[in-house]
Amino acid sequence: MKKTALLIILFSLLVIAALVYGISRGNIFQQPTITPSGTSSQNTVTYFCTNGKNITATFASSTVSLALSDGRSFMLPQVMSGSGIRYEEQQGTSSDITFSNEGDNAFLTENNQTTYDNCLAGTTASYGTSTIFTDEGKTFSFVYPSNFTVVGGGVGYTQSWAQQATTSGLLLAVLNVPQSFEPKTNFADAAFSVGTSPDPQAVSYCLTPSQGNGSKPTQVTINGVLYTTFTISDAGAGNFYTTTTYRVVRNSQCYAIEYTIHSTNIGNYPPSLGISQFDQQKIQNVLDGIVQSFKFL
Repeated sequence: MKKTALLIILFSLLVIAALVYGISRGNIFQQPTITPSGTSSQNTVTYFCTNGKNITATFASSTVSLALSDGRSFMLPQVMSGSGIRYEEQQGTSSDITFSNEGDNAFLTENNQTTYDNCLAGTTASYGTSTIFTDEGKTFSFVYPSNFTVVGGGVGYTQSWAQQATTSGLLLAVLNVPQSFEPKTNFADAAFSVGTSPDPQAVSYCLTPSQGNGSKPTQVTINGVLYTTFTISDAGAGNFYTTTTYRVVRNSQCYAIEYTIHSTNIGNYPPSLGISQFDQQKIQNVLDGIVQSFKFL
């Protein structure tokens, strides 16, 4: 019995010694250190920009490393900025490169020319022939056809956050539908957008058509959220714009999830061009599907 007990003690000591050694070497029972988002020394973000371009930005304490979709890369130091965050190549180098970002939006200039514009931070994931976009702050997501492109609405506040807005807000995301979606027709383009404004006036009139030219508001529930929806029509110089907007007040802000279909007067085209009337229902069905996929997270 004493011999057996001694063997058990020796075996236990060997196991303990092995565990201590393994932990000191970092190869067993070593749990990964998880740093909360936004507080790590490095944070990598993908930006989706105009014309299908993108930027992968890795932020450190005072620098950013940029990997551009054209294959080039830069490391830029942070500099003083009156608004947002600005990174710029040191003076005296071969080119003047500036990366500016504010919130989820950014842009890149080279020698005073904007080369990456309307860049939007977020993540995408394939979903069959569609793509799921989630904003960087993980506040909303939507699904869209993979042949469309998602971009930002520019840095800072704008009146373009909602159709016919008279107050300032943020244009959080824009999805562009090119003319090639309906070629050889009088379809010009279309856009789906997500915008918001904390302006008290915007919140007060959030659920009411502006300028008296909208359809009668109705209510619809999408993914558990009750929206007020109506259409807004506009025309000028042979161009027609029809906007379907979904409005809701959340956290003392007015949100506008909407899409605008832009077409031209088919009577302006000579028959020799072979331009036909575009299929409005086809485009509307696609855009309605994107709206129905929209979720607040």
